[in-house]
Amino acid sequence: MSKLRRVAAAVLVFAVTVGSAGIVVTTNAQDDRAHQVGKKVKCMCGGCNDSAGTCFHVGGAFSGPCDKAKGMLKKIDQQVAHGDSDDLIVQSFVQEYGQVVLTEPPHSGFGSVAWAMPVVYLLVGTILVVLVIMRWRKREAPAMPQPVAGGAAPAISPEALEHARRRVAEETED
Repeated sequence: MSKLRRVAAAVLVFAVTVGSAGIVVTTNAQDDRAHQVGKKVKCMCGGCNDSAGTCFHVGGAFSGPCDKAKGMLKKIDQQVAHGDSDDLIVQSFVQEYGQVVLTEPPHSGFGSVAWAMPVVYLLVGTILVVLVIMRWRKREAPAMPQPVAGGAAPAISPEALEHARRRVAEETED
């Protein structure tokens, strides 16, 4: 039993030391949440249009998140460890960088226009297609030559027929 007490005491001392040193031990759930919140804010490095959670500069000797994205993710991770909500974390970045930091427009105010426009475009496009089809259906078909009395096809003058034959012969010669 004394061995169990020593292990328990060692774990307790370690927990107190880590807690008092200000070091935050993160879990996979915290890392995942920080990464998800990082996808809501744009990397402010100026070299990409990616979110902080997906920033990867490919090519050359460097490939991976830039220093700015790493700093933003670290700040997000600290705020997650302190128990801040996702909205509060995102708002802290909005206060620091402005609305430009958001990867998607807000669902209120002028941002709601950006969310509504795809639906409006779809409805207007559908109405336009329906109107064009209705207009095409209402058009009259071109008039067909009327047959002469007795049900035969209309007569073609011999001169017009001879002219058409000569033209076909000229165009099909090798």
